[in-house]
Amino acid sequence: MRLPQIRLQQTYAQLGLRIQKPVQEIEQPKAELNLRQEPAILEIRQRPGELTIDTSEARANLDLKGPLERVRENAEYGHQKAMEAIAQISQEGDMLRAIENKGSNPIADIAFEESIIYQSKEIIAAGSLIGDGIEIRYKAHPVEIKVETRGKKMDPVIKKPIHKYTPGKVEGYIRQWNSLQIDFVGLNVDTYK
Repeated sequence: MRLPQIRLQQTYAQLGLRIQKPVQEIEQPKAELNLRQEPAILEIRQRPGELTIDTSEARANLDLKGPLERVRENAEYGHQKAMEAIAQISQEGDMLRAIENKGSNPIADIAFEESIIYQSKEIIAAGSLIGDGIEIRYKAHPVEIKVETRGKKMDPVIKKPIHKYTPGKVEGYIRQWNSLQIDFVGLNVDTYK
Protein backbone atom coordinates (compact mmCIF):
# COMPACT_ATOMS: atom_id res chain seq x y z
CA MET A 1 0.00 0.00 0.00
CA ARG A 2 1.38 3.27 -1.04
CA LEU A 3 1.01 6.34 0.99
CA PRO A 4 0.03 9.47 -0.67
CA GLN A 5 2.88 11.95 -1.16
CA ILE A 6 2.84 15.68 -1.37
CA ARG A 7 5.34 17.07 -3.84
CA LEU A 8 6.38 20.68 -3.35
CA GLN A 9 8.14 22.55 -6.16
CA GLN A 10 9.28 26.02 -5.26
CA THR A 11 10.68 28.79 -7.47
CA TYR A 12 12.56 31.65 -5.82
CA ALA A 13 11.90 35.21 -6.73
CA GLN A 14 14.64 36.99 -8.71
CA LEU A 15 15.04 40.74 -8.60
CA GLY A 16 16.56 42.75 -11.49
CA LEU A 17 18.07 46.24 -11.49
CA ARG A 18 18.07 48.69 -14.39
CA ILE A 19 21.00 51.03 -13.76
CA GLN A 20 21.53 54.27 -15.68
CA LYS A 21 24.99 55.60 -14.85
CA PRO A 22 25.34 59.26 -13.87
CA VAL A 23 26.96 61.61 -16.39
CA GLN A 24 29.34 64.32 -15.20
CA GLU A 25 30.70 66.88 -17.69
CA ILE A 26 33.31 69.44 -16.65
CA GLU A 27 34.46 72.06 -19.15
CA GLN A 28 37.11 74.61 -18.30
CA PRO A 29 36.97 77.69 -20.58
CA LYS A 30 40.32 79.26 -21.30
CA ALA A 31 41.24 82.30 -19.28
CA GLU A 32 41.56 85.63 -21.06
CA LEU A 33 44.90 87.33 -20.53
CA ASN A 34 43.99 90.74 -22.04
CA LEU A 35 47.56 91.99 -22.34
CA ARG A 36 47.89 95.49 -23.77
CA GLN A 37 51.14 97.32 -24.48
CA GLU A 38 50.64 101.04 -24.32
CA PRO A 39 52.41 102.73 -27.27
CA ALA A 40 55.46 104.78 -26.43
CA ILE A 41 55.41 108.55 -26.89
CA LEU A 42 58.17 109.87 -29.15
CA GLU A 43 58.80 113.60 -29.22
CA ILE A 44 61.30 115.10 -31.65
CA ARG A 45 61.97 118.80 -31.31
CA GLN A 46 64.38 120.98 -33.19
CA ARG A 47 64.43 124.71 -32.96
CA PRO A 48 64.59 126.42 -36.35
CA GLY A 49 68.09 127.05 -37.58
CA GLU A 50 69.51 130.53 -37.91
CA LEU A 51 70.23 131.62 -41.49
CA THR A 52 72.28 134.77 -41.93
CA ILE A 53 72.87 136.26 -45.38
CA ASP A 54 75.32 139.15 -45.43
CA THR A 55 75.17 141.07 -48.72
CA SER A 56 76.97 144.17 -47.54
CA GLU A 57 80.09 143.36 -49.60
CA ALA A 58 78.05 142.60 -52.70
CA ARG A 59 76.06 145.80 -52.26
CA ALA A 60 79.28 147.72 -51.86
CA ASN A 61 80.69 146.09 -55.02
CA LEU A 62 77.59 147.17 -56.92
CA ASP A 63 77.85 150.64 -55.37
CA LEU A 64 74.49 150.24 -53.60
CA LYS A 65 75.30 152.23 -50.49
CA GLY A 66 73.18 154.26 -48.15
CA PRO A 67 73.76 158.00 -47.69
CA LEU A 68 75.45 157.65 -44.29
CA GLU A 69 77.87 155.01 -45.55
CA ARG A 70 78.64 157.05 -48.68
CA VAL A 71 79.36 160.21 -46.64
CA ARG A 72 81.64 158.23 -44.31
CA GLU A 73 83.57 156.70 -47.24
CA ASN A 74 83.90 160.09 -48.98
CA ALA A 75 85.21 161.65 -45.77
CA GLU A 76 87.79 158.87 -45.42
CA TYR A 77 88.75 159.23 -49.09
CA GLY A 78 89.10 163.00 -48.77
CA HIS A 79 91.24 162.64 -45.65
CA GLN A 80 93.46 160.09 -47.39
CA LYS A 81 93.91 162.29 -50.49
CA ALA A 82 94.66 165.33 -48.32
CA MET A 83 97.34 163.40 -46.45
CA GLU A 84 98.82 162.15 -49.76
CA ALA A 85 98.86 165.74 -51.14
CA ILE A 86 100.58 167.04 -47.98
CA ALA A 87 103.17 164.27 -48.24
CA GLN A 88 103.78 165.02 -51.91
CA ILE A 89 104.06 168.80 -51.32
CA SER A 90 106.45 168.16 -48.45
CA GLN A 91 108.56 165.87 -50.65
CA GLU A 92 108.60 168.41 -53.48
CA GLY A 93 109.60 171.15 -50.99
CA ASP A 94 112.48 169.02 -49.83
CA MET A 95 113.56 168.55 -53.46
CA LEU A 96 113.33 172.29 -54.20
CA ARG A 97 115.30 173.14 -51.08
CA ALA A 98 118.22 171.15 -52.46
CA ILE A 99 118.29 173.28 -55.64
CA GLU A 100 121.61 174.70 -54.66
CA ASN A 101 123.19 171.31 -55.13
CA LYS A 102 124.65 171.38 -58.58
CA GLY A 103 124.32 167.68 -59.30
CA SER A 104 120.54 167.60 -59.44
CA ASN A 105 117.73 169.39 -61.23
CA PRO A 106 114.74 169.22 -58.88
CA ILE A 107 112.35 171.04 -61.22
CA ALA A 108 112.94 168.53 -64.00
CA ASP A 109 112.60 165.63 -61.57
CA ILE A 110 109.27 166.96 -60.25
CA ALA A 111 107.94 167.48 -63.78
CA PHE A 112 108.95 163.93 -64.74
CA GLU A 113 107.22 162.39 -61.71
CA GLU A 114 104.04 164.37 -62.35
CA SER A 115 103.88 163.10 -65.91
CA ILE A 116 104.23 159.44 -64.74
CA ILE A 117 101.51 159.81 -62.10
CA TYR A 118 98.94 161.07 -64.58
CA GLN A 119 99.78 158.46 -67.20
CA SER A 120 99.39 155.40 -64.96
CA LYS A 121 95.63 155.14 -64.31
CA GLU A 122 94.19 151.89 -63.00
CA ILE A 123 91.68 150.08 -65.17
CA ILE A 124 89.62 147.62 -63.10
CA ALA A 125 87.26 145.08 -64.65
CA ALA A 126 83.69 145.20 -63.40
CA GLY A 127 83.70 141.47 -62.59
CA SER A 128 86.51 141.89 -60.09
CA LEU A 129 84.56 144.66 -58.37
CA ILE A 130 81.38 142.67 -57.88
CA GLY A 131 82.73 139.19 -57.07
CA ASP A 132 80.52 137.01 -54.93
CA GLY A 133 80.32 139.32 -52.00
CA ILE A 134 77.54 137.27 -50.37
CA GLU A 135 78.30 135.50 -47.14
CA ILE A 136 75.83 132.81 -46.07
CA ARG A 137 75.98 131.35 -42.59
CA TYR A 138 73.64 128.69 -41.20
CA LYS A 139 73.59 127.56 -37.60
CA ALA A 140 71.56 124.41 -36.95
CA HIS A 141 70.31 123.72 -33.46
CA PRO A 142 70.63 120.18 -32.07
CA VAL A 143 67.73 117.77 -32.30
CA GLU A 144 66.07 116.93 -29.00
CA ILE A 145 64.60 113.44 -28.85
CA LYS A 146 62.47 112.43 -25.90
CA VAL A 147 61.06 108.92 -25.56
CA GLU A 148 58.50 108.10 -22.90
CA THR A 149 57.98 104.40 -22.54
CA ARG A 150 54.68 103.35 -21.09
CA GLY A 151 54.02 100.08 -19.36
CA LYS A 152 51.81 97.20 -20.22
CA LYS A 153 48.42 96.52 -18.76
CA MET A 154 47.16 93.07 -17.99
CA ASP A 155 43.54 92.40 -17.09
CA PRO A 156 43.19 88.64 -16.74
CA VAL A 157 39.69 87.18 -16.70
CA ILE A 158 39.51 83.78 -15.04
CA LYS A 159 36.42 81.85 -16.02
CA LYS A 160 34.71 79.37 -13.78
CA PRO A 161 34.46 75.78 -14.89
CA ILE A 162 31.19 74.71 -16.47
CA HIS A 163 29.89 71.70 -14.57
CA LYS A 164 26.99 69.61 -15.79
CA TYR A 165 25.79 66.61 -13.81
CA THR A 166 23.03 64.22 -14.80
CA PRO A 167 22.24 61.92 -11.89
CA GLY A 168 21.90 58.22 -12.54
CA LYS A 169 18.82 56.13 -12.01
CA VAL A 170 18.32 52.74 -10.50
CA GLU A 171 15.04 50.90 -11.15
CA GLY A 172 14.27 47.59 -9.59
CA TYR A 173 12.07 45.01 -11.22
CA ILE A 174 11.20 41.37 -10.66
CA ARG A 175 12.83 39.11 -13.18
CA GLN A 176 11.14 36.02 -11.84
CA TRP A 177 8.29 35.71 -9.44
CA ASN A 178 8.44 33.22 -6.60
CA SER A 179 6.07 30.34 -6.81
CA LEU A 180 5.13 27.23 -4.88
CA GLN A 181 3.59 24.29 -6.68
CA ILE A 182 2.04 21.48 -4.64
CA ASP A 183 1.27 18.10 -6.23
CA PHE A 184 -0.23 14.98 -4.70
CA VAL A 185 1.30 11.79 -5.92
CA GLY A 186 0.30 8.16 -5.33
CA LEU A 187 -3.35 8.25 -4.58
CA ASN A 188 -6.36 9.34 -6.28
CA VAL A 189 -7.69 11.92 -4.04
CA ASP A 190 -11.10 13.22 -4.64
CA THR A 191 -10.67 16.90 -4.40
CA TYR A 192 -14.20 17.67 -5.43
CA LYS A 193 -16.19 17.32 -2.35
